[in-house]
Amino acid sequence: SVSLRRSKFTRMLLSQWICAHLIGDFLLQSGKMVRHKQRLRARSWMLYVHALVHGVLVYLVTAQWQLWWIFATVAVTHFFIDWWKLTRPENGLYFVIDQGLHLLVLLVLWCCMPNHWPQAKSLFWQLLGHQKLWPIMAGYLLLIWPFSMAIGFVAQRWRPYVATRLVQQQQSLPDAGRWIGACERTLVYTFIITQQFAAIGFLITAKSILRFNDTQKEGGRKEAEYILIGTLLSFSVAIITGLVVHQLIK
Repeated sequence: SVSLRRSKFTRMLLSQWICAHLIGDFLLQSGKMVRHKQRLRARSWMLYVHALVHGVLVYLVTAQWQLWWIFATVAVTHFFIDWWKLTRPENGLYFVIDQGLHLLVLLVLWCCMPNHWPQAKSLFWQLLGHQKLWPIMAGYLLLIWPFSMAIGFVAQRWRPYVATRLVQQQQSLPDAGRWIGACERTLVYTFIITQQFAAIGFLITAKSILRFNDTQKEGGRKEAEYILIGTLLSFSVAIITGLVVHQLIK
């Protein structure tokens, strides 16, 4: 039907805009351009070219030539967002904010397209009321934060046996274990809810190979046992959470 085709086009257009943004911001922007912008900021002609390229890319994939305001809006907002970022420290936080602002502009423009707002609103409410989305999201949030703290509390009793050696040899990065645990729980949980059980075995094998050399060092047995306890706890809560959520969404 016409309504179904229009809905598919609406969704595809947003995906095309995001692809155009990624191509313009990464594929068509060299390190030389970035350094030139960082050095001269608003006086850099490459900043203006970069913003215009983004506007042109979005305008081309839209293929509705009467909507020239899309080109102008994307180019102007991209310029000011990038100019603002150039005045801030170069770190991960401002990189995420920069990309988030660019995507927010595209999302707002997508909603403002002719005849798009009713469909965009319908898609939003469909997503908000999706029965599988919220249990899956709850599982991810539980595994990344509350269960991370719970595992830390459980493993705390064994930490004094390995903490001194790690500090002396400067082998432990700040918060590295917490991030590794969160990533592995996220992967295991994803494998469970997508029914990819074999991938969990590959993940365990890969981690075992990476940790094998630690057991050969002096005092490495205690450290290996400590890591094994954390790994098994991490995998256990991820598997149990994944199985529970999988039953909820079946």
